[in-house]
Amino acid sequence: MKKTKNFNKKIFALLIEKAKGERTTKQFANDCKISYVQLHKLELSNQENAPGIKLMTKLANNSAGGIELEDYLLAAGYGNGEKSESVKKKSFNIQEMYDNLSSSQQKTVYDFIDFLLNKSL
Repeated sequence: MKKTKNFNKKIFALLIEKAKGERTTKQFANDCKISYVQLHKLELSNQENAPGIKLMTKLANNSAGGIELEDYLLAAGYGNGEKSESVKKKSFNIQEMYDNLSSSQQKTVYDFIDFLLNKSL
C-alpha cells in the first residue's frame, strides 16, 4: 500500500471520536492496546505524521460506530481511495444529520467533502 502526504489530521480525529463510542480515550486506548498519549495526540490533531498500518488496524479492530480500517487508511493518506468489496453500502439521512450539527461541525463536514473531492481528482 502506497503512503501519500495526504494525512488529514482533522478527519482522523473525527474518526477516533466516533470510534470511541461511549468509551473514554483511555478506555479506547486500553482496548486497542496502544499508548494513551499517542491516541490522545491523534484525537487532538497534534500528530504530524500519519500513524502506521499496525496502529490503524488495532484502532479498526476495536472501533465502534461502523468505523473500518479503510476509513482510517483514507484519512491517513494511504491507498488510492477506491472502495473495497468489504465496504458495505450504508444508508443515512445526510441532510438531517448535517442540520443537527453545530456550525463548527458543519465546517468540518465541508472540509472533509473538499478533501475527498480533491483526493479523487
